[in-house]
Amino acid sequence: MDVGAPPRMLASPSVASALLGAARMHPSRSRGQNFLVDANILRIISDAAELRPLDTVIEVGAGLGALTQALLEQAGRVYAIESDSRLVRILQRELGEARNLVLVEADAARFDLESLWDDAPPGDVKMVSNLPYQIAARLVVDYLRSYPWLGRMTVMVQREVAERLAASPGGRDYSQASVKVQARASVDMVAGVSRNSFLPRPRVDSTILDIIRLTGEQAMLSEALAVVFDDVVTSAFAQRRKKLANSLSAGGSPLATREQVRAALETIGKAQDSRAEELSPNEFAQLVEVLAERRALEDA
Repeated sequence: MDVGAPPRMLASPSVASALLGAARMHPSRSRGQNFLVDANILRIISDAAELRPLDTVIEVGAGLGALTQALLEQAGRVYAIESDSRLVRILQRELGEARNLVLVEADAARFDLESLWDDAPPGDVKMVSNLPYQIAARLVVDYLRSYPWLGRMTVMVQREVAERLAASPGGRDYSQASVKVQARASVDMVAGVSRNSFLPRPRVDSTILDIIRLTGEQAMLSEALAVVFDDVVTSAFAQRRKKLANSLSAGGSPLATREQVRAALETIGKAQDSRAEELSPNEFAQLVEVLAERRALEDA
């Protein structure tokens, strides 16, 4: 790009091909390097995120910068995280003059977002990202659990991952990720995205999700019970066809006795032989609260 020239539109198949060719770079399937080249999808993502000039945005997997470029036009500051040094050089060359861009070369799966701030995080922090497929579900769960100041995530993920995160109790896609996310946030499936919107073309289609943290009276989990909640949900779905009374009382570190689980299930209005897939996120939260209260009474 010529010095002083206006930045070119990066959401373009021809521009993406040119950038990759100039860098002599072959996208890595194992790293989820499928770059968005559809400007219409950028508009859908931006509209769903409801970006405002004072918002601080975190983008995971900035890639060739198509989404980054759109975010820079609408948000107050954008922290773009990218692990591939070749892509970082492209981003620096194409978008480096933007005053509201902070480019971070790091693996988002291992990077502590708290290190972005010298002090407390700013208000109105959102994550807006085309997430690498292989880390998407784990990253959403981890970020909701670890960063209470992250109020909203508008993310594009593999369609199967989206269906799992948004699944309802009793369905085949309902999983521990469904429960852990929905206990902390509302999950809205905004739009499907064809695999043809990417370069190179992936083998699967994608979905845009809008994930908004539950706060105030809507919150299901207290901070004190969050870790126990995750342990219970993990154990419950480890063998999802087993009855909860068995799955939570099994293993080297049982979370409760069979009798305690059965009694707690009865207290929250569920059958004593209930299985993990039959409880909603809110019912899991109630179950954990009852088990914790009874353990506290026993320890007193």
